[in-house]
Amino acid sequence: MAEGLILLAALAVDLLCRFAPARLPYIFPFIFNAPVFLGVWLCVLWYIKGMRRLPVAARPHRLRRVLFLLGLAAIYFVLQTHFEYMAQHMFFLNRVQAVALGMFGPFFIAVGWMGGVLRLGAPTWVGQIAGSAWVRRPLRGLSHPLVAAALLLLCTDIWLIPAVHFTAMLDPLLYAVMNLSCLSAGLLFWHVALDPRAKPPARFSHIIRGGTGFLVMFPQIAVSATIALSNRELYSFYSLCGRLYPGISPQYDQLLGGLIQWIPPGMMSTAALLLALNALRITEAKADKEMVIPPGAKVYEAKWTGR
Repeated sequence: MAEGLILLAALAVDLLCRFAPARLPYIFPFIFNAPVFLGVWLCVLWYIKGMRRLPVAARPHRLRRVLFLLGLAAIYFVLQTHFEYMAQHMFFLNRVQAVALGMFGPFFIAVGWMGGVLRLGAPTWVGQIAGSAWVRRPLRGLSHPLVAAALLLLCTDIWLIPAVHFTAMLDPLLYAVMNLSCLSAGLLFWHVALDPRAKPPARFSHIIRGGTGFLVMFPQIAVSATIALSNRELYSFYSLCGRLYPGISPQYDQLLGGLIQWIPPGMMSTAALLLALNALRITEAKADKEMVIPPGAKVYEAKWTGR
């Protein structure tokens, strides 16, 4: 029932965006994006249903819940409000959009780790599709840390090639592919890198996953620094279409965009390593509590945490 209402709302918003775009307030989409609109609102619905079905004692920590919802809100804001218009008329705002799609939104959603809650709230057929072999097998290959990292870098950096960026900003279909590819690669990578589970059931150790999350920072720094420190205008599209803030020169706009692509993602990669080390500490502490020490045995070696 509720899912049907969301589908009707999507249809209504799509029609409004097509036939009355000038009358819509800022919080409505500038360009309606059905996968993002439906994905965000269905996740919110299934999150609410799943939380209601969980006992209070078994519910995730409040901080995890806040971060999950904040990640969804960030994705929705940069793609389904009039911020998207701004992102198409200033390079540095376009980079805010890209960082929200590939980094901040997926990072917060992955830290929230609400897969179990969403499974409880989603219809049975969704779980059947997600658990089918034709979904699990490709996903298993893509969720290798190195593969996920390569996909993130490819789907982030290929659109920063000036000629590719220019074409994507002019072609509505390619523009949608650009945004959805950044979002999909970000969700995949950060769910691999920030998986809080031990090995097993996770396929890789905390160190491998956290290290991948950290090392992915360095190629991004190289690309972002090249943009920020370039002496020539790389992205002429924004001069062609008209900058939203004419007082900001193309060079300064490019500098801001490069720094936005450079510094916040680097901080998040460092945070990913720290989160992985903390997850390792928690795993070892849990193992220590569950370990049965034989009578008369002595412990000669301390853990890396110093305990």
